[in-house]
Amino acid sequence: MPPLSAKNQAEDPKMKVEPLPASAVEILTHALRRRILSGDFRPGEFLRDVKMCEEHSTSRHTFRTAAQVLVTQGLLRQIPNRGFVVPEFGPDDIVDITRVRGAIEGEAIRLIVLTGVIPSQALEAVDVMHRSTLSSDRSALVAADRDFHRAIIAASGSVRLKRTYSDLEGEIELLLAQRQDFYATAEEMAEEHERLINSLRSRHYDTARDAFQEHWEDLQIKLLDQR
Repeated sequence: MPPLSAKNQAEDPKMKVEPLPASAVEILTHALRRRILSGDFRPGEFLRDVKMCEEHSTSRHTFRTAAQVLVTQGLLRQIPNRGFVVPEFGPDDIVDITRVRGAIEGEAIRLIVLTGVIPSQALEAVDVMHRSTLSSDRSALVAADRDFHRAIIAASGSVRLKRTYSDLEGEIELLLAQRQDFYATAEEMAEEHERLINSLRSRHYDTARDAFQEHWEDLQIKLLDQR
């Protein structure tokens, strides 16, 4: 029997397309991202080419390419003639990031209240918060917070809101990772996000907007207090 054509392969549900293996740049980008968000590098610390290449057994070209990807994600900054550095957020940065996040998310909750659909990923993120503790699961809590708010944006159904939020998400996640002590307990974090879910279930925009507004303002205050 002659081999299937490319068209027939695409139409045949039995034909599975194997995913392409990750490139060296993708692997290193993922590894560096995980280290940055885990706190392996201090805010303001430079990632030196030679050291990173030695620690990750990679070439300087691969490191610089991966670092450039992380710059686009807001997890690194490039300083001319000095290299790549982990961002250190000052008060103006904190105010600006949380303000822009609130503006984007505010439009998303307007659309969610209209549909009444609570994203399952947001509920799953709250479950993670309930099961976690600040002492042992800090990175899991930061990821859960990210997943919660990412789900809220995605549930809006707006491609442009998702794209805009994606440009900001790396900085938000890094800011939260660097300031992990703004909740007294993981349960406090879970309860606060449950209140946001309940506000959406009300199907009343003013109720949801006020709940999220309080959340944004409270987060900003807590982050600034840690400076």
